Amino acid sequence: MLAELGVPFGEELATAIYATFTDVANYRLFPDVLAALDRLRSAGIRMGVVSNFEEWLERLLESLGVTPYFDVRVISGVEGVEKPDLKIFRLALERMETLPAESAFVGDSPQFDVEPATSVGMTAVLLDRRGRFPDHRGPRITSLEELPGVLGLAA
Repeated sequence: MLAELGVPFGEELATAIYATFTDVANYRLFPDVLAALDRLRSAGIRMGVVSNFEEWLERLLESLGVTPYFDVRVISGVEGVEKPDLKIFRLALERMETLPAESAFVGDSPQFDVEPATSVGMTAVLLDRRGRFPDHRGPRITSLEELPGVLGLAA
């Protein structure tokens, strides 16, 4: 893309881009996140994170104030395995000490989230905030506000 725009790419630009990417101050939660996490937690739902991210995700979650919501965090940059490899899902289930049939996984990619979670026996919910997958056949939400209902939690 940079070449198409006539922007020369070198070490200085790479360093600036990476510094911006890794600066936790540049990240924000979607407006629906905290209310949904509070609702799920108050319903007794235990939660975890499975992410294809670098080890500094722990720092990012802390800066966003959501670390206390997640009993388990399985981060590919720490574990050396990433989605869609079924091992990362099994590792999360093992650490949560739960069975796949008793678990739900919410992700924004059919290929990297929904298909592998379903393959290990979890209920998979597609979070499609941008409406990219309107024909998705399984549970699909456009906001986390919808998640409690999809999981069958009373209002």
